[in-house]
Amino acid sequence: MLKHTLLYMVAFALPGLLGFFSFSIYTRLLTPAEYGVYSVGASMAFLIGNIAYGWIRFSIARFQAEAHETNFVPFALICFAFTTLFVAPIVVGGGILVFGEASVVVLAILAMAIAQALFEITQEMRRARHQSGAFARTTIGRSLLSFSISVTLAFLYARGSMLLIGIAAGFAVMALTFFSAQGPWSAARSDDQKPLETGLIRRFLRYGMPLALSGLVFSGNSTLVRILVGGVLGAEAVGHFGAALDVTSQLCGILAGSVTSIMGPLAIAAYRRGGAAEAQRELRSGIVLFLGILMPALAGVAVVAHPFAEVISGAAFEGTVGALLPLLALSRGLNVFAQYYLHLGFQLVEKPIRQVVCGGATLVTNILLNLVLTRYFGLMGAVWALVISDLVGVVVSFILLRPVFAMPLPARPIGLIFITTAAMALSCSLVQEAMDGTSAVLRLAVTVPAGVLVYAGLGYVLDIGDVRSKNVVVRGIDAALKRFR
Repeated sequence: MLKHTLLYMVAFALPGLLGFFSFSIYTRLLTPAEYGVYSVGASMAFLIGNIAYGWIRFSIARFQAEAHETNFVPFALICFAFTTLFVAPIVVGGGILVFGEASVVVLAILAMAIAQALFEITQEMRRARHQSGAFARTTIGRSLLSFSISVTLAFLYARGSMLLIGIAAGFAVMALTFFSAQGPWSAARSDDQKPLETGLIRRFLRYGMPLALSGLVFSGNSTLVRILVGGVLGAEAVGHFGAALDVTSQLCGILAGSVTSIMGPLAIAAYRRGGAAEAQRELRSGIVLFLGILMPALAGVAVVAHPFAEVISGAAFEGTVGALLPLLALSRGLNVFAQYYLHLGFQLVEKPIRQVVCGGATLVTNILLNLVLTRYFGLMGAVWALVISDLVGVVVSFILLRPVFAMPLPARPIGLIFITTAAMALSCSLVQEAMDGTSAVLRLAVTVPAGVLVYAGLGYVLDIGDVRSKNVVVRGIDAALKRFR
């Protein structure tokens, strides 16, 4: 699992670094109001893509991982085409009703939603088949292309809508390049691949269709909070809020996606082979890796929030971003723990409605709290609404999982991760306090390596995840390098 995780981390981390770099450029070239257009627009595109196409991606993740010998590509493309023919007129018509015309922003949102969905469907094929090297190369190529186009447009136009168009272009080109290289009906040509059977088509649709609702409840959470903040506090406030939320969401997505990209398919295949017991063995090692990567990173962001915001954000954003980062790190951590780990249990036993209910509970709580807290406490109220609603989502997930599948949470290694993370956070806080008054760059340059050394050293001594006794890191890096080549 570690070798694939390292490959997926490269696949997510390099684009993530480009994302942080482009974020730094955007917040220096765009006004907070224009960044708000980009932030809400990108979130709306993600929401539309998840509602309209997420069911295809979820079904591929579930059934391609289970049946490697079956070719799902033709049917997935047919589903994609029919969905696009249905969705595009609705989005354009909605834009005309709201704005009086099919504005550039509306068309850019639609283009990004369609292009991103097609790209993610092709990547889901690779992930389900454990093609981690190809996944990494394609993800990095897409990020480089989107980065180049969007940054160029930012320099030329300094408009949020232009950034959406640039990112959409990167998704579209890499998706089409993928199909042109592989042929229109195969994501990985193989003479022994079987056609899709009628019974599997029914399972595909029966499992996937309810997850169209999950696109609304999960993606709608961060999208609606931006819209609510904009409605109550104005365009400039949603620009500041969106900037802080984008940074933390991107970091959590990189870390959580790196682990679950391989943990999910392995657990599904194990469940098919040996039922719940074998799947839980895979998940037990997976959750240790998941939390062992996620927790120290988010604790570190909380500790260095202000110098980090000062380095990565434009001058108009850095104060607000630094103030919001610690709580948003907690919120996004709870969010990915539920969505990336706990909800794997619902996917294993094919209980998508329970997953939708969890997301619905989070969404409703967030809306109700935001309507009150944002009005009275401003941006910090919106952040607290997210934290509380994400906590509700975790609790509801545990309640609904209990009767259908017990997701393992091994007490000893998780307890050691908590202790090691707390020690790291304390040491980083002491370093920050000792360097008070120095430049933000210098504080980060000293604090981050110090935190890594403390966490890695304690993790090695305590043998978290058998990192010392089985020498898993060295063997994992060696295997990952061989597979990437």
